[in-house]
Amino acid sequence: MKVLVRHLLKKTRAGGYAEREETIEAPTIRFGRGTECEVHLADPRVLLHHAEMTERPGGLFIETVGQVDLQVNGKITSAASIAPGDVVQLGPYDLVLIDAPDGCDAAFTFEYSRELGDELSALRDRSNTELNRVGLSLRGWAWLLFLLAVGIGIGLPLADFYTTPRGGDPMMARTETSLLSRGDEIWLSGPISGVHSHFGDRCEACHVNEFEQVTNAVCLDCHDEAGHHADPVVFPVASLEGQQCESCHKEHTDGEDLVISSEAFCVDCHQNFAEVAADSRLLPVSGFDTHPEFHPTVIVDPTEMTFERVSVSADPAPVDRSNLKFDHAQHLSPEGMRGPDGTRVLGCGDCHQPETGGVAMLPVTYDDACAGCHRLHFEPDALDRAIPHGDVQIAQQYVADTYAVLALSGGYQGEDDAPSVVRRIPGSPMSEADRQDALAWAEAKAAEVLESRFGRGLCLNCHEIVEGDGGPADWDVEPVHLTPRWLPLGYFTHQEHRDRSCDTCHAAAESEQATDVLLPSIAVCQDCHGGEFATGRTRTACTDCHGFHREDLMEDMDGQTALMRWE
Repeated sequence: MKVLVRHLLKKTRAGGYAEREETIEAPTIRFGRGTECEVHLADPRVLLHHAEMTERPGGLFIETVGQVDLQVNGKITSAASIAPGDVVQLGPYDLVLIDAPDGCDAAFTFEYSRELGDELSALRDRSNTELNRVGLSLRGWAWLLFLLAVGIGIGLPLADFYTTPRGGDPMMARTETSLLSRGDEIWLSGPISGVHSHFGDRCEACHVNEFEQVTNAVCLDCHDEAGHHADPVVFPVASLEGQQCESCHKEHTDGEDLVISSEAFCVDCHQNFAEVAADSRLLPVSGFDTHPEFHPTVIVDPTEMTFERVSVSADPAPVDRSNLKFDHAQHLSPEGMRGPDGTRVLGCGDCHQPETGGVAMLPVTYDDACAGCHRLHFEPDALDRAIPHGDVQIAQQYVADTYAVLALSGGYQGEDDAPSVVRRIPGSPMSEADRQDALAWAEAKAAEVLESRFGRGLCLNCHEIVEGDGGPADWDVEPVHLTPRWLPLGYFTHQEHRDRSCDTCHAAAESEQATDVLLPSIAVCQDCHGGEFATGRTRTACTDCHGFHREDLMEDMDGQTALMRWE
């Protein structure tokens, strides 16, 4: 519908009106104070959506919206058909239908006829209420509210504090002693963090002295394992002496600032190490994307147990001398490995199992990982016996005892040139001479086996051998040193990466030497992890992998706890 609206603004000196015309095209013409109305009426006596005009088969039709009326030609109604010449009153406005010009469906004049006058001012005057009328002046109300605030905000918590018994176990719930109990909760500046939630409502567990800041000594009652961040003697710039725990650990923030995880907190110093700590061997870092290459701790000399930190990407590559011989590539062959029970395809999980919690991996042991395939049988006539693993002297004695039992009991079915004294019918009587012959054979047979592929040769498959000075039988296995933690100053959990296969990070299928260090490079981690503000990758802060307080720096040179010197 297309409507011509002629606004009659004000009378001129000549007796006419100043006019403003506008053309509105809409299916429905809405009148009201709302901004969505096609005809906007600013007077407060008009509703936001007061009335609507529509075109129907019989002509124009106007109706109110909601509980309100209008007048058509002086008659009060809520809806009516209208035609040229009709006068419609919408609150203080007069709408007069006129003949529509060509191209328009309707036309009307619009005039603001009944001004608001002093009615609004009178309404405001009648609505004012002076404080004197309620019997209390402004100053009296101010004092009343002040005393109420002081009583609730200060008096009630103080009364609760001084009437609550001091001491006792902070882990025990506080006993309700009076109606004032829990009054000190008014002073709580925010929710307590989850790690301290076991204190419950025992504020005095940390706030031991009223109106005093929590001291370091209180923190150390529980956190006595916290040490310096760096050796304060070598790196005094990193010393925590004179610092307060609460300077970095903010409580009552719902845990948001209890442990600072901001990347800037760390890189402020670590990106300028040449200036901050020139004696440090740590490399500068300004974020995870610029993290230096990993430097695992490897065994340089397993005899003297000396260690060295070597870059994963060094050339030559780092070597870990564990005194073991092992071929990952052979064991992980897609074709499988031949064993006593047939061919078996092995995976990483057949030998490597995460510890409880998934942080590290359990040590690989012979009994759990190797014995299923590498059985230490050495005599076909004694298949129930296998060389015990772990101690060469015990193993040698076990082999000698086995052949002594076979020789003395009889019935040995081994090589044809074995003496008849050990091939006799089991249980047949023996003379002392026969007994000595049997034991001599057993000793020789044990020495032969221990020097063969079932003895020394069997151990040589996986271990380094050390020769003694007492002859061929004087040999031992070098001690095995399995590295429990390659990066002792870092933290890593396999549990959080359980959705990835092992070969995502560890190239074990390509390793043919037990001395290979199968740690991934930092570039492998950076494929999935980014800095604190990374997008498209897992955001990783410094504190996700590194701690701040070092336990090895808990005591100073005098044997005193270093943190105790802060007070």
